[in-house]
Amino acid sequence: WAGAKYMIAEGDTYMKYPDDETYPELLVNYVKLDRVPKFDEEWTPLLRKLQAGDFFVTSGELLFHNWGIEGAGAHRTMTADLEWTFPLEFVELVWGDGTTSDRQIISATGMAPFGKHQFKIPFDVAGKKWVRFAAWDSAGNGAFTQPVHLK
Repeated sequence: WAGAKYMIAEGDTYMKYPDDETYPELLVNYVKLDRVPKFDEEWTPLLRKLQAGDFFVTSGELLFHNWGIEGAGAHRTMTADLEWTFPLEFVELVWGDGTTSDRQIISATGMAPFGKHQFKIPFDVAGKKWVRFAAWDSAGNGAFTQPVHLK
């Protein structure tokens, strides 16, 4: 378990019936790739992106086009280009110090449905080992980036 930890979406469907719908019940991983490898090509680029945490998890109604941390030193800014379907409820910056986790919640109820916005959330790195960005809509759907490990 050495190294960075990431949160991979997966679905356990222990029992399936002919009338079950799987898609609305599962979260998916969106991986940042230049292109999807063909079946008979090398899949190492995909595995490297997963190992690096260069992907996000979503229920499908919220999508990140880009995200990252800007700046250096003690004061930095988390940026996230987000697109959504249902009206947003809130976005949050989540962080941890290796023992505890905390978050800053920012209301987004004023954002209309079918929107796009670049969020910029300044934060102080003191006492933080990692940070990630998450967004949640009025229907309970969500998306979150992988933790960015601070040095």
